[in-house]
Amino acid sequence: MACNMLTGIRTTFTKEFFMDFPHLERYFWTIANQPNVKKHFGELTLSEKAPSPPKKQANATKEKKVKTEKVKEAQKPKVVEKTKEPEPEPKVDSQIEDEEEKPKPKPKNPLDLLPPSPMIMDDWKRLYSNIKAKDFREVAIEGFWKMYDPEGYSLWFCEYKYNDENTVPIVTMNKVSGFLQRMGFIRKHGFAKMCIFGESAPFKIKGVWLFRGKEIPQMVLDECYDVELYEWTKVDVNDPVQKERVNAYFEEPDEFDGQKLLEAKYFK
Repeated sequence: MACNMLTGIRTTFTKEFFMDFPHLERYFWTIANQPNVKKHFGELTLSEKAPSPPKKQANATKEKKVKTEKVKEAQKPKVVEKTKEPEPEPKVDSQIEDEEEKPKPKPKNPLDLLPPSPMIMDDWKRLYSNIKAKDFREVAIEGFWKMYDPEGYSLWFCEYKYNDENTVPIVTMNKVSGFLQRMGFIRKHGFAKMCIFGESAPFKIKGVWLFRGKEIPQMVLDECYDVELYEWTKVDVNDPVQKERVNAYFEEPDEFDGQKLLEAKYFK
């Protein structure tokens, strides 16, 4: 992605342009300043002024010339050509035609090819959504651990790397919403609870994710640049402290991890 942005950085993008995309700018410079990347990219600076659009005079002259040629062509006497009998089309074997018309099958999602698991993601999502708050811990959380399959799924804690920048509540919430929106492609095989903590700035973004498979899916690492903005730690479900922390994320108490909960968003 940084390579795709390189030409724009060198020729077009200005500081004013990136005011609406601060995370995209930070992402580019994070990649560009890596030693192995910098030796190829070289020293870079943003353009001070966006290039002016090309003048229309040349296009207007060209259009006028084309119109003149069309008028001259129309004034030429028409030559009547003898119509030719259409040549018979060669016969093609019907089986070959059928094979050519068949659309190519879409590549399968690697997560769909994993060995079957007794845990069904949709069953957990329904349980999470339909249990009342007063029964949540006894029914939903206990139900989760009964169905959880560590051979077919994995749990991950995540924490935003740049929490010092989170000085405005609504902007911080938008960061989380944007992240979850860009993770939409993994919805079938993922579930998450993202939380914003703090009564005053800087606000902290933390969360827990449930993924199909024992590792963070490669497609997530490849397709969602937000992942690089977080520290990821695999949950040890045999550790009672970590397990209780997962419970707290799911349950959303007013305060946990020694911090007051400001906002919680879920991905399902």
